[in-house]
Amino acid sequence: MNRRTLILTLIPLVAVLAIGVPLFLRTPVWVDVTYHDLSAWNVLHGGAHYRDVFETNLPGMVWMHCLVRPVVGWSHEAIRVVDLLVFGSVVLLLARLLGRSGLSINGRIWFATVAFLFYLFETEFIHCQRDGWMLLPAVAATCFRAAFARPLPLTPSPKAGGGTEHTARPRYYALIEGLLWGLAVWIKPHVLVPALLVWLVSLRFQTRRVALFDTLFLFLGGLIAGIAGSIWLVQTGAWSPMWDVLLNWNQEYYHWSWPDFWWKIKLVSAYFAPFSLLHFVAVPLALVAMFRRQPDRAVLAALYIGWQAQATVIQKEFDYAHAPPTLLGLAVLASFRLPVGPVFLAWCVAAGLLNECALGSAWLRDLQKSHPHSTKVILPHHPIVRTDRLALWGRCWSDGSWELKDQLSFYSNIHCVPDWADLQRVADYLATKDLHDRDLICWHDSTHPLYVWLNIRPAIRYPHVITAMKFKSKREQIRRETFESGARYVVSDLVPATYLSAPLDPPPPGPASSLPDGFPSWGKDVYPWNQPVVYRAGRYVVHEIRDPRGAIEFPFPDIFED
Repeated sequence: MNRRTLILTLIPLVAVLAIGVPLFLRTPVWVDVTYHDLSAWNVLHGGAHYRDVFETNLPGMVWMHCLVRPVVGWSHEAIRVVDLLVFGSVVLLLARLLGRSGLSINGRIWFATVAFLFYLFETEFIHCQRDGWMLLPAVAATCFRAAFARPLPLTPSPKAGGGTEHTARPRYYALIEGLLWGLAVWIKPHVLVPALLVWLVSLRFQTRRVALFDTLFLFLGGLIAGIAGSIWLVQTGAWSPMWDVLLNWNQEYYHWSWPDFWWKIKLVSAYFAPFSLLHFVAVPLALVAMFRRQPDRAVLAALYIGWQAQATVIQKEFDYAHAPPTLLGLAVLASFRLPVGPVFLAWCVAAGLLNECALGSAWLRDLQKSHPHSTKVILPHHPIVRTDRLALWGRCWSDGSWELKDQLSFYSNIHCVPDWADLQRVADYLATKDLHDRDLICWHDSTHPLYVWLNIRPAIRYPHVITAMKFKSKREQIRRETFESGARYVVSDLVPATYLSAPLDPPPPGPASSLPDGFPSWGKDVYPWNQPVVYRAGRYVVHEIRDPRGAIEFPFPDIFED
C-alpha cells in the first residue's frame, strides 16, 4: 500500500475517534458500573463481598474495579478511559488475528474504524460492562490458540512413520491461554461456551499427541485461575456468602423457557441499528469458516458463533450481552474481505443525515408510524450526525458537570439511570447530616452512587433492591433486614413509584415535608414512602426513618410479577 492510500484510509478512523471519544468520555455510566464501584469500595475498605454487598454473579468484575479504581480514581471519565483501553486492546488483537488470516492493513484499518463507529456512539448501557471486559481475555486466549494452529498435511509424512508431522506450540502458551479463559470465567461463566467451541475447532489443526498435551496444560491454566480466585474468596470471608447466593437465591433469578428462546432469536437483529443486521451474513460465513483449512479465520469464527450462542440462548435479553458478538461479527465479515468499514460508515452517515434533514416531516412520521421497527433498523438516526449531541462536543473538553452528563445520557425517566445533577444535590444535603456507616439506605437502583460519594457503608446489603425483590421467597427476609438495619435515612426515587400512574412533577430542590401531590394512595402503607419526607431534589426523596413498617414493594399488578 502506498502512503497516499494509507493516509486516505486513516482519515475516516481519525474522524470517528475525534468526534466520538470526547462525547464517549463525558457520557455518564450505567447503573451496573456504579454497582461494581460500590462492591469494589466495600472490598477495598475491608468488607466481604456477597455478605456486605449482595450480588448474583461471580466476583471477576469487582476484582477489575478493585485493581483500576485506586489507580485511576472514581470518576465516570476515569472508568471510561479504562473501558476505552480495554476495547481498543480487543480491536488491536482482532486486527492482528485478521492480519494473520491475510487481511491487508487497509482492511484492518477499516475494521478498526467500523468497530469504533459502533462502540463509541452506542448508549451507556453497553459501556464498562462485564461482557465487554470479558472479551479482552477471551480474544487474547483465542490469539494464543491460533498462534500455533496450522493446517495438517493432507498426506502422511514419512518422518512420522506414516502419521502427520505437526509442530507443537510451547506448553506455556497453553498454560497462559488457560489462565486467560479462567479469568474470563470469573467475570462471567457464560464464556465457557465460546471457549469450548474454539477448543473443538482448533483440534482440526493438531495431531492427537499435540492436542492431548496442549489440552492438559490448557486445563491446568484454568485450574490455577480457579484456585487463585477461590483462595481470595476464602481469605476475604466471601466464600460462604457466595455459595449461599449461588445455591439458595439464583434459582429464582435465572429461568429459561421456549417462548423466551424464540423471542431472543427475533431480537438478535434489532439491538444495534444498523450493525445487528450483519448477523444474517456473518453467521453462515462463520459456520463455513469453522470447517475450512484457514486456522486463524476458523478459530475467530468459532469464537463468534460460540459467543453469539451463549448471548442469545443463555443470557437475558440485555444490550450489553450482544455488544461483543456484534464486534466479533464485524471481524468475521472483515476476514472474508467484505468492506464492512465503508459500508457501515456510509450507511450510518447517510441514514443519519436523512433523519436530520427530514426531522419533523410528515412522510418520515408516517413511515415511522407504519413501519416502526424497519425504519429504526434500516434508517437509524446515528449519533455521529445527531446535531443535539454534536452541539455538546465542544463542552466535553472542559465541562465535567453533572448537568452535561444528564444531557449526554441516552436515557431519561427510567429507574436505573439517575438524574445526576439532582442526585448530587441529595448528596450535598446528606453530607450535612454527619452520616456514618450503615446510616443510609439507597432504596432504588439509581440512588446507590450516594454510598461511594458519601464514603459510607450501606445499611443493607441490597443495592439493587428491586432486583432483590425478584426473589419472591426472600422478600420477607429483605423486609426484616431492612427494618432491623438501624438506618437513619432512606433515599427513594419517584420514577419507579409512578410507572403505573401519571408521571409526577415534583417541586424544585429544597426542604419539603410531604410527597408530591398526586402520589399514589398506597404510599401511606408502603415503605419507604410511609416515612417522613425531609428533602426533595427533583425525582429523589429523602426520608427520615422513624417507624419502619408496612410492605416493602408497591403493588404491581400480577402481570408485572411474572
